[in-house]
Amino acid sequence: MRRGEVWWGAPTLPGGSQKRRPFLVVSADAFNSNERYSKVMVVHLTTTVHGGEPFPWHVDVPRGTAGLATSSIVKCNEVYTLFKSQMTTLVGSLPGAVLERVDRALALTLGVGRAR
Repeated sequence: MRRGEVWWGAPTLPGGSQKRRPFLVVSADAFNSNERYSKVMVVHLTTTVHGGEPFPWHVDVPRGTAGLATSSIVKCNEVYTLFKSQMTTLVGSLPGAVLERVDRALALTLGVGRAR
């Protein structure tokens, strides 16, 4: 599991149900490859677009990018820690230019670095 990869995951939601959705791995590879640590930091993707001005913490991903069947939005304002075992299927990897936009959106969301 590597930073920038999109995976299908099925985490357990409150109440015990599970929802399958795509997640983008955002934690550093040194963290992700640690065999003794069973978790990974992710943000989820959605196809739901709300009207009005786009949020600066959302990143648009065109259909076909990273193997995604539909255009999606990376929701950098919702960072999760999931068990690696909940990440079921690798979809693909985001190109560097899109990952740079994700980095800027995460910096804005988390209040770290410079949100360029």
